[in-house]
Amino acid sequence: MSQPCKTKKAAQRRLPFGWPKSHLVKLFSFGKRDYIRKFQLGQWPIHTHLLTLMLSLAMLKLEERDKELPELLQEAANNNHALLLSFIAPDKIVRKSPVFYDYASISVQDLYNIEKAVSEVEVQGLLPKKIHLVIQTPGGAASIAIKIAKFLQQKFTDIEAYVPYEAASGGTLLCLSAKTIVMDVTSNLTPIDPQLRYNSQIISATSYKQAIEDFQRDFGNQRPEEIPSPYQQMGNQFNPIILKEMEKNVFDILHVAHQLLLKSQQPVNEIDRNKLIGVVIALGKTNYPHSHIIDAEEAINIGLNISSDEDKLELLKLYKRWVSCRLDEAETTHIIDKYYPTKKQNGKEKK
Repeated sequence: MSQPCKTKKAAQRRLPFGWPKSHLVKLFSFGKRDYIRKFQLGQWPIHTHLLTLMLSLAMLKLEERDKELPELLQEAANNNHALLLSFIAPDKIVRKSPVFYDYASISVQDLYNIEKAVSEVEVQGLLPKKIHLVIQTPGGAASIAIKIAKFLQQKFTDIEAYVPYEAASGGTLLCLSAKTIVMDVTSNLTPIDPQLRYNSQIISATSYKQAIEDFQRDFGNQRPEEIPSPYQQMGNQFNPIILKEMEKNVFDILHVAHQLLLKSQQPVNEIDRNKLIGVVIALGKTNYPHSHIIDAEEAINIGLNISSDEDKLELLKLYKRWVSCRLDEAETTHIIDKYYPTKKQNGKEKK
């Protein structure tokens, strides 16, 4: 079974004050004379002594709290008869070479790791129909996020997406595969407008299309020589082929997002289906930047199915602990941990 925190060193690095347990031993290891000498020289003032004691005790308390986390996660898997699957991007920027740095973002390796994690449970005959997908990600390759979302929809009939802090860009696409999204005041999604490389820059395909529409609205009825000089130069840079490619990418992401929502929400009439179209337009053809924070309240206003169930919000608090103890690891792929029911649905325990 997965361990939330791999090593004691990793657990210590998580703490903002960074005091190791050995400080508690050192605190009482000074002889009386050595302590008095340090105090007299100002090398070990009494406030430092007390602060060290307080922080060391706090660290011990947090370590004990982390020890119970695997049991709590396993209990949650059993009680909800659900596969708990983490999708956690560590916060660390990892140095790969003297000149190259990398960080965790959605990639094909994540698709492989999720497929492997699900398959390992499936071959034991213990794969439930329900999954709690715990998402903490800055996004990444949209095509891979779509593949992961479709894979999960094929394997599970009930998907609940839990967003402890951030499910940005491709992470928002993953949330669209879920029947229910669980967020609180610290959680956020972001727009899903495609990000493409153009003239050595990453730009929003939606923004490029909107810029041309604005230009046509302002100067569409004027002859070229009547357009002010700076805007003439801007107009000369617009490429109809690039525009068409941008339009295709925008249409594609809207179409895929709509398909994910149709399968996860299963609307029963035309009105509900049209509401889902409104959701994907709000996410994909937005006037906000790609980094725009969509909190729980805005997500509800957009039309997403955000749960207010108290039991689910309590589970979110547990999953926040799960996420927080993995954020400081030096990994460039998402951390895929799993907890699954130890009993089949009929109550028989797997030996």
